[in-house]
Amino acid sequence: MTELVIVIVLCGLMGWIEYNNRKERGKYLNALMSRTNQEFVNAELADKTKVEVKSKEQGDELVPLSELNDEEFLDTIAE
Repeated sequence: MTELVIVIVLCGLMGWIEYNNRKERGKYLNALMSRTNQEFVNAELADKTKVEVKSKEQGDELVPLSELNDEEFLDTIAE
């Protein structure tokens, strides 16, 4: 039983090492392709940025903006 645990841990460790190697190889290639330090920094920041889209549940009825008064408009954009 302990041999099985050791094999599973070693496989996990090898996978983690391979993941880190690929990540570092990508950084190295980005550094080689960048002409300036700023391009490299921009590429690194672009990789780290995650876009999170919040979806609002909207009803089936869409109301044109021309039909809203000021208070309804402000309430709608505040949500």
